[in-house]
Amino acid sequence: MNRWFPWLLAALALVPLLGGAYALRLGTEVVAWGIAATALAFLYRTTGLVSLGHSAFFGGGAYATALLVKNMGASVYPLAVLLAILLGLAFSLILSFLGLRSHGIFFLMLTLAFSQLVYILVKQGFPGITGGDDGLPGVPRPPGLEEPAVYYLAGLALLLGILLLYRAFIASPLGQVMDALRQNEKRVEVLGYNIRRLKLLASGLSGALAALGGAYLVGYRGFVHPHDLSWTTSGLLLVMAVVGGMRPLSAGVVGATILIALEAFLSSYTDLWNLFLGIFLMAAAWTALRSRGAIHVGA
Repeated sequence: MNRWFPWLLAALALVPLLGGAYALRLGTEVVAWGIAATALAFLYRTTGLVSLGHSAFFGGGAYATALLVKNMGASVYPLAVLLAILLGLAFSLILSFLGLRSHGIFFLMLTLAFSQLVYILVKQGFPGITGGDDGLPGVPRPPGLEEPAVYYLAGLALLLGILLLYRAFIASPLGQVMDALRQNEKRVEVLGYNIRRLKLLASGLSGALAALGGAYLVGYRGFVHPHDLSWTTSGLLLVMAVVGGMRPLSAGVVGATILIALEAFLSSYTDLWNLFLGIFLMAAAWTALRSRGAIHVGA
């Protein structure tokens, strides 16, 4: 991790003490989006693949949690989060299996199409279950975590645990192999490793982690909306990962912090902040991805 990253984590830990309700809300969003953006950065770090479909896992995790909790009560929160993680794992494995031979822009488009399919199914296919355009409001918080500050600190502890596991994984022999996979896929295959299994493993872990981020966010926010499944959500996650540097372990959290802080700053000055933010960040993301070789047009 970057040397200064612990200072960012320390600042986030002080939010309940030094900030008000608004700062606490922003901090919670940093945690939730940071988890999901870390999932996307992990996929790139281990396979070199870039996805525009992580909204399907992020939003899917939020919907799975909301549906179970609303129908069975807040006491089933652990089961609901586990279900969300398993759904994220299953969806990502299916998507990865379909796109194993895809690279660059082709994999990007495949993941985008997948997320849009999930978005349409949730929004229009089963409105009686998913709430259609209105989504699912009235989701309670987990028992014992009803206070916003307590919920936030629990999420921050979860985020720290994820980052520590991420670091341990990358330092392990398997992590070293997967890091080599991103750099030279053919060389890893020549050494006798099963490329497909490695990619499926990375994709599964990435999807499960993104779903966990969605499950955490809906617990704080109290509702889930079809927009959480849209391509713009995938784009935001990608921008966060790219702004954070993609490869560093801290990429997702740093990117989420920058983006959410920038959004809060711009929205206080102009009603057109979405337009300016979108143009700037998408241009920055595309430029950064091209410079890192993550996207090869025509590859």
